[in-house]
Amino acid sequence: MFKKTWFIVLVTAIVTAGVVSGIWLIASRMTVPTYGGYVAIIKLSGNIAYQRSPISAFGATLTPDDVEELVKEVELDPYAKGVVLFINSPGGSASASEEIYNILRKLSETRPVVAYISEYGTSGGYYISLAADEIIASPTSMTGSIGAVSIYVNLQGLAQKLGLRAETFKSGRLKDIGNPFRELTDEERRILQSMVDSTAKIFAERVKEARGDKIKDWSEILTARPYIGLEAKDLGLIDDVGNLDKAISKARRLAGLPEESPYKWIKPKPPSLLDLLFGGESVRPIGVSFELLYMWPPPVSSIQLCLEEVKSPS
Repeated sequence: MFKKTWFIVLVTAIVTAGVVSGIWLIASRMTVPTYGGYVAIIKLSGNIAYQRSPISAFGATLTPDDVEELVKEVELDPYAKGVVLFINSPGGSASASEEIYNILRKLSETRPVVAYISEYGTSGGYYISLAADEIIASPTSMTGSIGAVSIYVNLQGLAQKLGLRAETFKSGRLKDIGNPFRELTDEERRILQSMVDSTAKIFAERVKEARGDKIKDWSEILTARPYIGLEAKDLGLIDDVGNLDKAISKARRLAGLPEESPYKWIKPKPPSLLDLLFGGESVRPIGVSFELLYMWPPPVSSIQLCLEEVKSPS
């Protein structure tokens, strides 16, 4: 009787989740009154990564696959005349940021695109906004941070306290560069710093391509510090400050739409019950000790905080 009851509960839950997902899918695809066209608002929120990784294990994740799916929905709709990118992201993986930028850049070749930075549009979050024709940010949002970062965590002291000893077998002297169970050599530090500098250079080149003469002080923005929206406007990192309505109005004007024309949110679909129960490709952790990031603030996970507590017990 007990097993039968649980079976009924499980089936009911799966059916309910399916119905809810179906209703959401139908509602999200319903055609808004177009009056000749509308503005599509693509929601881009979360840490940028290819899948749940050390930088995104405790927050929402924005992947290139997510963005490609959202963009495809807009591209296939002839009534989507203009686009607003609603960005709320501190950035993340440098490679994933570049891929998302290219996806959005391709979209901007087919219709006007305005980026709106709501709360965070820092580092990789700002990087992807460069694909837009214009950038508008909330005056108190955080943006900028033009640069790259990587955090190396040395676990050697912790391993010794726990009585753990790691042995490495390698084919070349630099094969285990970044090994968290030993100190870095000076040569390795120079190599890793060079990788970060080269990655940051690509970021700076993207800013030059997109903003060009609009940037007022290159030496200032290349310090890689973040700015609030008002400061970013003074430096030429963004075109204007304002709210989402202002970004929608700008997209309407660029698309030649009437001011009363509607808008429609384009959001990632919610996870299914099976995704929540068993996970999927996007929630498989990656075990890496060195990752090149366009991200601010730098990632500090609860695991790292716990490690610090173990290293320095009170």
